[in-house]
Amino acid sequence: MREFAANQCSGAEFAVGWLDARRHAQQRGERVRDPLETRLDRVFSLLEKYSIDPEFTGPDDLSHEELRQAVARLMQQTE
Repeated sequence: MREFAANQCSGAEFAVGWLDARRHAQQRGERVRDPLETRLDRVFSLLEKYSIDPEFTGPDDLSHEELRQAVARLMQQTE
């Protein structure tokens, strides 16, 4: 999340990496508590509004910059 917020990776790289990490954490039974849990759920919701493949981006999908800004705001709220 820090790398993406700092614009050091693409939205697609972030989305794929974040979803993979979340899936592995859940498979290992890792759990977090609020307020972090709420923030991570929000990232998941944001990624549902982001198209990893630009070819399939719809008019209501988040852009790379919109996603990056939203993730950066969530990180600021968490720190």
